[in-house]
Amino acid sequence: MKTPARILVPVDGSVGSDKAVGMAVMLAQAVGAVLDILYVSYFDRATDDTAEQVSWLPDSVVGSSGRASKAILDHAASLVPPDLRVECHVVTGVPARKIIAFAEEKGDAMIVVGGRGLGLMEGFLLGSVSQAVMENAKGTVVVVK
Repeated sequence: MKTPARILVPVDGSVGSDKAVGMAVMLAQAVGAVLDILYVSYFDRATDDTAEQVSWLPDSVVGSSGRASKAILDHAASLVPPDLRVECHVVTGVPARKIIAFAEEKGDAMIVVGGRGLGLMEGFLLGSVSQAVMENAKGTVVVVK
């Protein structure tokens, strides 16, 4: 395995993503990598039909989504020591797909993702972002529990 230049850690504000940030920080410090913190939102203003003048998303939804993504990124960034280079990003779409696409854009960055600890049945019924990322990413994926 080659030394990663970048380490991607997707966050969602959960305890699992906080643990993933901690592991990503340790790995980034050990190899001198840049840490990318990514939040994936299912929707924002960009998901509106731009041909229509009236938004289907009320301001209360878009505004709260924007505030939530900022709060989640700010919290994750606060877990990173100041001597480590970190970049925060927000994208919109299906989380597993966007995480994989982002890693590929960054040169197949290593991905460190938190696992929710779903059992086999719950994971099958609810879906698991960490499972989808692990199965479909081209690069190295570390799942932190």
